[in-house]
Amino acid sequence: MTEHRTDLVVVGCGAGGLSTAVQFLQSAPGAEVVVLERTPRARRGGNTAWTGAFFRLEPDGTPAPDFEQRMLDLSEGRTDPAIVSRLAAEAEPTMRWLEAQGVKTIADTTYFLTSKGPRLMPAGGGAAIVEQLCTRVEELGGTIVYETTATRLLQDDEGRVVGLAATDAGGDEVVWHAPTVVLACGGFEGSPDLLAEHLGEHGSALPTITPGGRANQGEGLIMGIAAGADVDGQFDRFHGEPVDPRAHCAEALVMVYPYGILVDHGGNRFVDEGSDTPDNTFEHVAYRIWRDADQFAYLIADQKLARQEIGRAVLTDRAPESADTLVELAGRLDIDPSSLEATVATYNAAAVPGPLDLTRLDGVRTTGLTPPKSNWARPIDEPPFVAWPVTCAITFTFGGLRTDADARVLTAAGASVPGLYAVGEIAGIYHGKYPGATSVLRALAFGRIAGRTAAGRVRQPSAG
Repeated sequence: MTEHRTDLVVVGCGAGGLSTAVQFLQSAPGAEVVVLERTPRARRGGNTAWTGAFFRLEPDGTPAPDFEQRMLDLSEGRTDPAIVSRLAAEAEPTMRWLEAQGVKTIADTTYFLTSKGPRLMPAGGGAAIVEQLCTRVEELGGTIVYETTATRLLQDDEGRVVGLAATDAGGDEVVWHAPTVVLACGGFEGSPDLLAEHLGEHGSALPTITPGGRANQGEGLIMGIAAGADVDGQFDRFHGEPVDPRAHCAEALVMVYPYGILVDHGGNRFVDEGSDTPDNTFEHVAYRIWRDADQFAYLIADQKLARQEIGRAVLTDRAPESADTLVELAGRLDIDPSSLEATVATYNAAAVPGPLDLTRLDGVRTTGLTPPKSNWARPIDEPPFVAWPVTCAITFTFGGLRTDADARVLTAAGASVPGLYAVGEIAGIYHGKYPGATSVLRALAFGRIAGRTAAGRVRQPSAG
């Protein structure tokens, strides 16, 4: 076993961990921080390195008008309002800080065809955040240790966290003694065992949407609970997205499902594809594909969709299956032809003829159909017919450690676990539905909060 002393240990090299480390070094010049990353350098950054990292903010960095209320509404009031308010207050300063570190932000269009305007994001996406903040950590004197996996927290006789043990690339134990540990190591979407435990036997069938998610294997959650932490967030829900399972690229999104029908292996519909705009439904639809369609569905459409400009909403590198008849299309998809024909005929009888407008909720709904289709209910009757296979990929889990608005990890009694902080996906704040474009933002904002606090603890190591 090798032992070291430092002022701060950060577990995880994504947006949350890196913002913690950079802010700490800026707030406590001359102090020492070690960032542990389980992957090799070339694969660092977890989910952050793969995401577009959209922010639900105005172009000037201020929160969107519905920012706080939306987060509370989608959680049905279960997310701590103090955390939501703190995030809203920190949003614009965090954007200014991010730009000061060399990460430029731009306003760009999303992959939702109903979006009314561009959304703020880093130029270069999350990968730019990882690359630039890693550079800043090293410029400021911090250390990033790769291929090293945190395994347990060290505590003194009074329960204070006083360091961390890890396993290095050679399998040897390495210990860092420090007054503060910040866990920023993601959720448990990369752990088949934890997915099965919290989501049921089919949880382990969920693929991660990016390679970065595979590194999030839940050790931080396990270590935190062992140290006395309470949990928060909805453990039986997750942020998922509809993707093309044939694709060879990461995040092969298929966001045009509202404009056709989704059928399962039996050729039957199972969800209202057009219940709302896709930015409000894609997580729910992906979840239903996993839960109700045995993790595999097909989007069936016709030329009313195929002839339109849909490139920014379909990120797969594979063309859709295409056929002149539904019988031929069913054969390509290995669906019973008569079942698919019957489903489309029933749907068409309940649909409304007319043009398909992809840019807005059009109110065109079916009549007498179960499940209904509440918008974009146009018949599928203009061949060649097209189909995309669609499965549910997990982006991140909702369940995590309970924290407060200062990123402190809390016990079931509401007291802090002294010396322990959590930021990013490991901090469980989401319930019900994910309020889109908030995940990377909250990692950055609460990472800065944890970094400032850790800097104060260098001077006052006995503080909570």
